Amino acid sequence: MVKIAIIGSKGFIGKHIEWYLRQRGEKEIFTYDCVDSNELNYRKVDLSSEESVHTIDVNVDYIYFFAGLTGTFVGFDKINSYVDVNEKGLLHLLNHIRLSPYRPKIIFPSTRLVYQGADKALTEEAKKETKTIYAVNKLACEGYLYAYRQSFDIPYTIFRICIPYGNLIEGDYSFGTVGFFLKMAQQGKDITLYGGGHNKRTFTHMSDLCYQLIMASQKPESNGEIYNIGGEILSLREAAECIAKIYQVNIVDIDWPDRDLHIESGHTYFDAGKIQHLLGNMEYKKLSTIDF
Repeated sequence: MVKIAIIGSKGFIGKHIEWYLRQRGEKEIFTYDCVDSNELNYRKVDLSSEESVHTIDVNVDYIYFFAGLTGTFVGFDKINSYVDVNEKGLLHLLNHIRLSPYRPKIIFPSTRLVYQGADKALTEEAKKETKTIYAVNKLACEGYLYAYRQSFDIPYTIFRICIPYGNLIEGDYSFGTVGFFLKMAQQGKDITLYGGGHNKRTFTHMSDLCYQLIMASQKPESNGEIYNIGGEILSLREAAECIAKIYQVNIVDIDWPDRDLHIESGHTYFDAGKIQHLLGNMEYKKLSTIDF
């Protein structure tokens, strides 16, 4: 029987990964996060503490490492926390595995923010640019995984994610870009867009995201590889229009604040040919067809 650990199981994507795996019939799932919980097979861990991370049971087949601090400008104000959690947390885990007899495969989420923006579908080899501490963290972690595989044969697969959306689990929807649009629209407020919202992104529904993460990571040929997660390519304005139409609100253009404009990436949407070659062509869910 396959044994799986999910680190960051209380986060939005981590919760969905656990739910999706259980829907597939997986039973041996062990979960970790930084909050208290009485759930079975759950343990609280502090990624910034090597001692705490070393309490994680690495005698498993897969570790989904979906914990960490997210955000753009806030990283400049919290550099120590971002490095301690987002980089040292992974390094603590890699060292824990290195010193053990086990070699679980690490599934690691990276981000669109490691790319230099361009109005074309970006392949995994496209030019990189890091405008935020968070993006630097992610690119550094990609390098750490490569280094530990080279020296200690620790397997991994990296998935670069653009904009996930949707909710397969009961509860409030309040995640990311689409969550921001929804929150405004559901309150009867107009949706505001910086600079007209013409920059394009890849929008991936959670069901498509979980499918790609889990199916690709469990293929042996994905070891040591990086994949762009596929989805529907839309401009931010097109995405906002889908939601504005449902809730009968308007879209209002506003000027970029200087602070945010400096770290804006421009167009970042993916060429998902590599993961489609691995899994076969997919018909991605469309934002306009989702019942919010």
